[in-house]
Amino acid sequence: MLPLAIFLAAVAQNAPAERRLATPDAVLPHEFSQIRGARHLADGRVLVTDWIEEAVGVADFSRGTLTPLGRKGSGPHEYRLPTALVALPGDSTLLVDEGNARLAIIAPNLRIVRSFSSHRPGMNHGIVPRAADGMGRLYFEIPAWAEPSNVRSDTVTVARWDPRTEKVERLMRVKGITYRTRTNTPGLPYVIFAPRDGWQADRSGNIAVARSAGFRVEWRMADGSMVRGSSTPYRPLTVTRRDRLDYVTRFMASAVIADRGGTMAPVPDAHRDAKEIAALTDRQEYAPVRPPFTDRAPMIGPDGLLWVERSVPVGTPRVYDRFDARGARRAAVVFPTGRRLLALGPAVLYAIATDDDGIERLERYRIPSA
Repeated sequence: MLPLAIFLAAVAQNAPAERRLATPDAVLPHEFSQIRGARHLADGRVLVTDWIEEAVGVADFSRGTLTPLGRKGSGPHEYRLPTALVALPGDSTLLVDEGNARLAIIAPNLRIVRSFSSHRPGMNHGIVPRAADGMGRLYFEIPAWAEPSNVRSDTVTVARWDPRTEKVERLMRVKGITYRTRTNTPGLPYVIFAPRDGWQADRSGNIAVARSAGFRVEWRMADGSMVRGSSTPYRPLTVTRRDRLDYVTRFMASAVIADRGGTMAPVPDAHRDAKEIAALTDRQEYAPVRPPFTDRAPMIGPDGLLWVERSVPVGTPRVYDRFDARGARRAAVVFPTGRRLLALGPAVLYAIATDDDGIERLERYRIPSA
């Protein structure tokens, strides 16, 4: 038992200062079904997407209103199954239109001015942007299956696409999913809870990577140089039955299927009841131990700090570790129970609050100092 005691003592000694969110400074009085994206605008309002309701709105916390933007459909200024909202230069916004396999540009006047296919010439997969830099170049992943030589590789490529020139640059490689070994039964193609890297890019074109091996943060700077932080102590968590059920439940709530006409839609409710979820859970392949952080993409705030969601037991408050440009952990932010981080703005953050009935609300908090 002595080695374990020494290990736990080392973890406690190196634990970051914790900052706890108290009460929100504003709550939007609107019920959402499934918020998938948010984007802080220059005037303080917030763009929000609701994936289930297939809606995009402009939230005004000072007035307590949500004004619809655009409408559901497949026309040039419409969308279906809207997800991420990526900040572009000049207070424009890129909307990921999952249902139409398109990307849409929302102008500063909050009108959709252009839509185009997410499939680019010469690429056998769609681009799903995670970030944009100050020049409007988009950062995304090239999945392993899209590389003929790496069909079952656990490595993916972080790339950058310039919409003006159609040029795609491969920037760095990160650890992606671990493919399952049991391929004779239906299920997800990857090992759930297997370690994978998380990454995010900032407006300067710097890329922060949370490495699952050793739990450390490194930065690929815009000039190609690397800054590597030291390993971060953490307490491994054994994967439990509750972890498995929770993961599969969340996955099915955000999964899509295609009908005979190729139209994408959420998985029907009949496939998401408790009995179906339990059966599906038993067919998956799992790692024995949770990784140091979740598979949600990290976020970078306007202050340059990287937010990484730590793995915690199901049902406990979410915790986000904040790392600086040297890869050093500065502080941890503990959220109220039932809340998770959605987006970051200047000195504020936006969180999703989910009640017992699955109804979601949007809350705004002041960011505690690091």
